[in-house]
Formats: sequence, structure tokens, C-alpha cells
Amino acid sequence: MKKRIDTLLYDTDTAKELAQYVSPFPYNDVRYYSEWLYKKRTGEYFLYGEGNPGSPWAEKVPYDNAYIAGSDIKPLTFEQAKRWFEKAYNADSELATDEVYEQEFGTISTNNSEKVQTKIYLSALAKRKLVQLAQKQGKTQSNIVESLIMSE
Repeated sequence: MKKRIDTLLYDTDTAKELAQYVSPFPYNDVRYYSEWLYKKRTGEYFLYGEGNPGSPWAEKVPYDNAYIAGSDIKPLTFEQAKRWFEKAYNADSELATDEVYEQEFGTISTNNSEKVQTKIYLSALAKRKLVQLAQKQGKTQSNIVESLIMSE
């Protein structure tokens, strides 16, 4: 795909493909999409994405309140490309490899104590028990969850 954005031309045929991300939804799910990270010879990063009508890459039907499957190109800054790569790596390290990450963005941190934010959904009962455990043990809820995960 080729697309001119402002004065820059983005072309998936001439740029270097660095990684791919495939959404966790089945192909026939309305939310399914895939994305590819590219780097131009001049150093700019961009995403090419394609997806079903309920995906971030859907296209709005003109004069209608409906969406269809679509594809597009989106330029990324260095930091945006790095964050995107980390998301892709966490989803499937075979589609976004350590080798490419280190080549493009630097050494991978091996600091296992580094904290990252995540979002989980619990039942109301599990949440109450988590709060109680944290209060009883004098720990944060995050510490409780991490110790349970790490004990496996």
C-alpha cells in the first residue's frame, strides 16, 4: 500500500517490515485486525493495518452510520513505534523479535523489578477478598496479585 501524508510517501513495498501484531480475536470476529510496523529507508516508522468493521482500521461508509473492513497507514514517532513494538512482542515474540527490538530501540531491560501498569477484571467477590488480604497482610493489592502469580 502507498499513501502520501503531508509531503512524505509511505510505501509498504519499499519500506522494511520490522514486526507484526495480530489481534487476539478470531479472523471472523468483527473486531479482528492485523498491524505491521515498517521503517522507511529515511528512518521514519509507520504502521500498516487492516481489519474488520469493528476494528481500529475500519472505514466509515459515507452517508451512513456503518463501517466496513478497511486498511490504512499511520506514521509513528520513534517512541510510538517502540511502545507499539513492546505491545506486539508481549502478544507474540515470534512476530516481534528481541533481535529486531535491540537493533531498532536498544537493549532490552532485564530488570525484573521494573513495574508496569496492567488492567485486570475481577468479580466483586474476588475484589473484596483481594482488599481484605491486602489489609490483613499490610501489603498493596499489587503485591498480593504479584506474589500469587510468581508462586506458580
